[in-house]
Amino acid sequence: MVRITWYGHSCFLIEGKNTKLLIDPFISNNPLSPVKPKDIKEVDAVLVTHGHGDHLGDAIEIARNTNSKIVAIYELSEYVKEFGIPSIGMNYGGWVEVKDARILMVPAWHSSGYIEDGKIKYLGNPCGFVIKIDEKKIYHAGDTSVFRDMELIPKIAGEIDVAMLPIGGRYTMDIDQAILAINMIKPKYFIPMHYNTFPAIKVDIEKLKKEIIKVGINTIILRPGENFEI
Repeated sequence: MVRITWYGHSCFLIEGKNTKLLIDPFISNNPLSPVKPKDIKEVDAVLVTHGHGDHLGDAIEIARNTNSKIVAIYELSEYVKEFGIPSIGMNYGGWVEVKDARILMVPAWHSSGYIEDGKIKYLGNPCGFVIKIDEKKIYHAGDTSVFRDMELIPKIAGEIDVAMLPIGGRYTMDIDQAILAINMIKPKYFIPMHYNTFPAIKVDIEKLKKEIIKVGINTIILRPGENFEI
């Protein structure tokens, strides 16, 4: 069994039998987060999809407090080392292992930079992750629009059990584009993310429910702090 807990925005805790992974820990400045960075007591790695502040978030603080590594694209992995944080750098198509989990980095169509001292710092390309853990495959898309190569993800990683996709629009795909992505990825379950955190990414959940019914995909709409087990 794998437990997936949503902390709002794009932040998820993935818990397997022996492995815990935290993804995109935007917590301190997230108005929807039910936890604080200090509440994250134990993780084996923090996965960061890109350098924007609402994804890198509290990764450095949490990695330091839990004595864990940050897994990210190469440039971002080198950046966090400046803060004394051990990291695992990788790139598209590469696999790494963290305890019982195997992690594949896949592309995302977005941007990636961090504002530091009033200047934008380039932190590598954005990405998504496929996590193989306890015989389950979980796809976290990161921030992205829909793109045709999404159909390759299950061909490379195998059938996807759970796909977490952004639906907020403006900065990522919206509901209609997410449905196109679902039709290519064909996951067993879909968990929407990256919506309703701020007014710019406000989503009508009732519209989501109606559109998803047409597709016939098992959709798990979590409230921040809730979890789903598979």
